[in-house]
Amino acid sequence: MKKFYAFLLMAAVAAGAMAQDFVSDGTGTVYTFNSLSQIEGTGVTLQDDGSYLVAADFTISEGDVLQMDNNAIIKMANGVRIYINGDADFAPADTAVVTRDAEDSNPKGFWMMGDNGNANLKNVTFEYVGVTFGGVNSSLHADNCTFTLYNGKMNSSGALGFNASCDNNIVENCYFIENTLNAIGNGATNPVGIIIRNCLFWHNTTDNRNKPQINLTVGGDYDVLIADNEVIGGQFTMSGGIALSNMMGLAHTGTNIVENNYIADNRYGITTIGSVDAIIRNNSMVDNHYETNPNNGGSCISIYDSSSSSNIYIEGNLMEGGFWGITIVTGAPNVNLGKTEDPEAEDYNPGNNIFVNNGFDGAYYDVYNNGTCDVWAQGNTWNVEIQDEASIEEVVYHQVDDPSKGLVIFMPPHQETPSAVEELNAQQADGLYYNLMGMPSETPAAPGIYIHNGKKILVK
Repeated sequence: MKKFYAFLLMAAVAAGAMAQDFVSDGTGTVYTFNSLSQIEGTGVTLQDDGSYLVAADFTISEGDVLQMDNNAIIKMANGVRIYINGDADFAPADTAVVTRDAEDSNPKGFWMMGDNGNANLKNVTFEYVGVTFGGVNSSLHADNCTFTLYNGKMNSSGALGFNASCDNNIVENCYFIENTLNAIGNGATNPVGIIIRNCLFWHNTTDNRNKPQINLTVGGDYDVLIADNEVIGGQFTMSGGIALSNMMGLAHTGTNIVENNYIADNRYGITTIGSVDAIIRNNSMVDNHYETNPNNGGSCISIYDSSSSSNIYIEGNLMEGGFWGITIVTGAPNVNLGKTEDPEAEDYNPGNNIFVNNGFDGAYYDVYNNGTCDVWAQGNTWNVEIQDEASIEEVVYHQVDDPSKGLVIFMPPHQETPSAVEELNAQQADGLYYNLMGMPSETPAAPGIYIHNGKKILVK
């Protein structure tokens, strides 16, 4: 019986300690770590070296603001999490650093989950800690920030994780370096609207888990743009480059675009999983083959859709050094990687994808259609010396190889643009000239660049 009362006493002490965590009063106050260090019970203290130690959790209530002091160094103790239900104004003029207080500490980081709280993160380095964000009327803007060495102790969504649906999020000019989990992610049931542009993703998922560096659930009316980034893997066998997924079958009307990215040295380049509509264009994917079994990965682009409801548009990508170029793993999604017959058609796609040395065990696989869908794949440059039907057939797996699969329609391949001299000769041969608007003319145009919407145009 005495042991039981002793247990109750300890529980009461623990509850009392938890109850003492500082909670702001929500009256519109702007707090800084310096001002918090002057308030008893916040757990924030100013150290002799000028840094601020955060030894206990505290909460900034809705209506209040937590502001980052310029040139501040914030050291968080083991297990500490800072809750921000109001606004986070982390935009010092020069810089600021948030890190752990000791080598054996595993702080959690910032939990920004207020429904009406926005976050402005700029010029801040987050080291060993994560940032979790989300809220109905909230948005996050991160610019010129570094997220590095996140320890994965707060959530599994990533160094910058979204735990609730929200829109108008922007992550730009940021660095994600050697985080134990993926860099940016969200949960399977909470799609977000986000722009990720001009960022460097370097060797993330150092724990080598099945998590790509950018791992986004898409759905609803949220738009996603992933553009102009470098996504460089650490040659980990489980971590891919970029994934767009809809594993819960969420309804979706938003636009998802992945363009102008350089993606290298990952388990795979880009994957879509579930019912996803996406535009994938002008990306360079190089050496994304760090998977021990080619049957489990190594694609430059992989499409998995058992619901057969995806619409995937693929144009102008370089795909080099993977086990596979493009794989349709299952189902019958609508995949368009080149449809050149009618330049005026809504589904026109010039193709312009380039396949270089994607294969293994002495065989090359530019497109592997394991689904039942027919795939338009015209206007592309294939990994064969002669771009003719017989040669291209050797690097495409489809209905010709297995009658249960869909057909890949790959003829005609990419046609080289004629030179100005060749085009002038062609004009003279058919007795017609064309002006800069593509309209017939009685006199030849000056030599220059050929073609616009299928018409012969010579631009000086």
